[in-house]
Amino acid sequence: MSNFPDGFYPRARFQLRSVNEPGQPEVVEKLYADRPEYFNLKVYHGGYFTGMPGRTYDYGSITFVDFLKVHEFTVSEMYLIYPEFGYEFIPRNLWFYFKHLVGDLDTGLFPLRNSEDVTLLTSYIGVNGVREIKLYVVTEELNEDTGKDVKSETWRPHVREDAPVCRRLF
Repeated sequence: MSNFPDGFYPRARFQLRSVNEPGQPEVVEKLYADRPEYFNLKVYHGGYFTGMPGRTYDYGSITFVDFLKVHEFTVSEMYLIYPEFGYEFIPRNLWFYFKHLVGDLDTGLFPLRNSEDVTLLTSYIGVNGVREIKLYVVTEELNEDTGKDVKSETWRPHVREDAPVCRRLF
């Protein structure tokens, strides 16, 4: 008999959960309380960022990815998880951003593109009981002339290379 609650049986590396599954946040909070090696992502996908100030993520879906192991999580794993959201292929211009625990979408987004970024993301796990990180998935089709995203007509989020260690998204 498993010590996981009903409906929560981790697969090989993760488990997907719809935002519409009732009562799950309380179960997940309880589940992770004694399992510090696990965390989950609240993934916003299928939408796009609006312009600043007051950036929002519009026309997307939300899927939870549960049972990710803190010390085994990689950017490559996100590329394995992405098709599980129902997408047939991985687009060339696929970008992952995660949100800092404080701040909004104008100031609190960070890229997820390498092991340093993963280290920053996982450093939040367990701080003040945090077990869930918000992750945003963006696929962009840039207009070569304007540099704006074709779908949203906003400027593509970019990472300032000269920014301090946190490499904020502006």
